[in-house]
Amino acid sequence: MTSTDPPANPSEPEIPEVASSELIFENKIIRLDRDMVRFQDGHEAERVVVRHPGAVALIVMEADGRWLLIRQYRHPAGQPLLEIPAGTREDGEPPEETAAREVREETGYAAGSIVRLGGAWMAPGFVSEYIDFYLATDLEESPLPQDDDEYISPPERMTEAEVEAAIASGAISDAKTMVALTLLRLHRSG
Repeated sequence: MTSTDPPANPSEPEIPEVASSELIFENKIIRLDRDMVRFQDGHEAERVVVRHPGAVALIVMEADGRWLLIRQYRHPAGQPLLEIPAGTREDGEPPEETAAREVREETGYAAGSIVRLGGAWMAPGFVSEYIDFYLATDLEESPLPQDDDEYISPPERMTEAEVEAAIASGAISDAKTMVALTLLRLHRSG
C-alpha cells in the first residue's frame, strides 16, 4: 500500500507516510525522534516519538500461587512503585531471554517455566515500547546481580486477591501489573 492508496478497510485510519525524521536525542536505551508525517490529503503533522527496544514483564508465581512483586523507585513517577518484575530488551535479544534474565536479576529466582501471556503497547501516542508479558513458575533460587542503576527491594509476596485489592485501592498503580492480571485471567480461561 502506498500513501496514495485508500485504507484497506474504510473504517481504519490511513497510515501516513513519514516525510522526514530528525534524531533529537539518543542514549543506551532510547532515542527521541521528531517525525513529520504526511497524510493522504497532503496535510503534514509533527510526531515526537520515543523509540524503545521493547521490554518484558513477568508474573513471578510461587508454587502456592503467591506473586513476587518488587518495589522500585521510578523517577518519572517521583516515588517507588510496587510492581511485577520487568526489564528492557537488549539489542537483538529475544523477549524470552530477557524474561529469563530479568526474573533472576529482580527476584533472585530462576524460573523452570516461562509462558507468554500476551503483549501490549504501553503508551503508543508517543512511545514505541511494546511489552511482552510472561508467567514465570517452578522457581528455584538463582540470583543475578541487579543492574547498577536500579535499586529494587527484596520481593514482596502477595496472593492474586491481594494484588487485585491493591490495584483497587491504588496501592498498585503500575499499568503493566494491571495488564498482567488481565492477561493471566484470559490465559486461564483459554
